[in-house]
Amino acid sequence: MNDEQLEKLLRDIPTPELPESWRAPILTAAIREARTAEAVSSPRQTWPTLLVYLRNLFRQNPITATALAMLWVLIFVFKVGTPIDPSSKALLAHIDPNRPINFVSLSEEIQLVELWQEEPQRRQMP
Repeated sequence: MNDEQLEKLLRDIPTPELPESWRAPILTAAIREARTAEAVSSPRQTWPTLLVYLRNLFRQNPITATALAMLWVLIFVFKVGTPIDPSSKALLAHIDPNRPINFVSLSEEIQLVELWQEEPQRRQMP
């Protein structure tokens, strides 16, 4: 028996008729289940427009996707490979959040350093 003969045989079998009294309970149960499934399931999330554009661009041009992936790998390698100045870490560790930070210009900073260097000399002179 080949597929065509099997299909013909299955079509010739009469479908059983369900009693009419079963129809209403089956439909109400199906509708109730569909409503609870809608309430439980989260709404479908849509991608932002930029991501959709990028996804389509990368799907059409795999060289672009590879180049962008390599760019991110290079950024990661340079970030990991960059040495960190330990003095900046020490400064960050000792910053008092309650103390105000004053920003001064370079010329003002030079004047402050000069005044700080002159102060010990003033103390020595009576």
